[in-house]
Amino acid sequence: MRRFKFTATTLSRYLVTPENGCGQAVVWDNETRGLGAYRGKTGHGSFFVHYRVSGRQRKVTLGRVDEIAVADARARAVEIMVAACQGRDIVEEQQAAERARLTLADAFAEYMKALARKEASPKTVALNEHNWRKMLAPHAKRELRSLTRREVRSWHEGWGSIGPTAANQGARLLRAIYNYADKRLADDLPANPCVAVEFFAERGTRRVLSWEDLPRWWKRVLTLENPVRQSYWKLLLFTGLRMSDAATIRWGDVRGDVLNQPNPKGGRSRAYDLPLTQQLRAILGEARKATEQLHPGSPWVFPADSACGHVRNMRELKAFPCVWPHDLRRTYATACAEAGVDPYTIKLLLNHAMDNTDVTSRYVRPSPGHVAGAAQRVSDFLATRVEGAPASTNIVRLSSVSTSVVSAA
Repeated sequence: MRRFKFTATTLSRYLVTPENGCGQAVVWDNETRGLGAYRGKTGHGSFFVHYRVSGRQRKVTLGRVDEIAVADARARAVEIMVAACQGRDIVEEQQAAERARLTLADAFAEYMKALARKEASPKTVALNEHNWRKMLAPHAKRELRSLTRREVRSWHEGWGSIGPTAANQGARLLRAIYNYADKRLADDLPANPCVAVEFFAERGTRRVLSWEDLPRWWKRVLTLENPVRQSYWKLLLFTGLRMSDAATIRWGDVRGDVLNQPNPKGGRSRAYDLPLTQQLRAILGEARKATEQLHPGSPWVFPADSACGHVRNMRELKAFPCVWPHDLRRTYATACAEAGVDPYTIKLLLNHAMDNTDVTSRYVRPSPGHVAGAAQRVSDFLATRVEGAPASTNIVRLSSVSTSVVSAA
């Protein structure tokens, strides 16, 4: 390893504009003990200090060569080395002090970075950022250690004016941030103050369209003037997809006999393929015709004149009030059960995570053919309960037409 007197010129020669290629390199200062500099894979040079304290070797990066003066790097290195000779690790002491002063904003930023590393879904990220701005941002500078159960409970009660669901989401986000900080960022944090929160009873009801109401709802869908939205609601019923997952389908996601969901709720790690039943092929054929008529060239299966290019407002208040897209997801799940589909295949069709407490779920791996057959059985079950839905013979005829239309994407 090269050892020479560090100056801006010599460092530029050996790190910034290396004479021998652009690979990794390490050089040492011949005036200050323990002070070195390295060029990493990115091609940037950084100062570091290598020292030993209490029998442990430590290496600490000081900063980029183009951002810190050589004199400042030497001064910092001397400070660290002198303390190490006295048996003190001032770097660790300073890091411990910073962890003790960890603010809510710092913890939130690190928690969101962790979600990004896990490839959390954009919807999860957006919801967390929204709840942060709405409820937690006013307390961003508070140190985590200073939060008390009484004030967190008071925060939650105050958020109740926004709505019980939103207030509960804010408390859950705070709980998640604190738990992450306790595990990864800080030492000996007090118990999570969110344990004192009494969550509001949420007004949402888990509605399901009864088989008696389903035909009337279907007829109202057929009265929608926009054929894109007609197809959208039909697909929700015959797939059980979450509304955002369905709204963001691209024609490129329709691949052969499956509808690929590359980034569903839960992130990319939860990507899955949904079998295309005869009914789905017919619905996608209708969607293709509607797209060509209203939004030619759009990559979205359900395009709209919106900022994002696809449908966003999922409620059809005039046509069928009090029916939400997620109601159809529950209706589809009910159809799965009544059609005799086993619980493990239902989870696959709905893209629900297998329960870790159920040991059997770790062993069951339904084959693609089995899942496709189950999906077709559910679609047939729903078709028999929708008055005005195409008969099985018409479905077959439409699917032969829509297959070519869908594959043209």
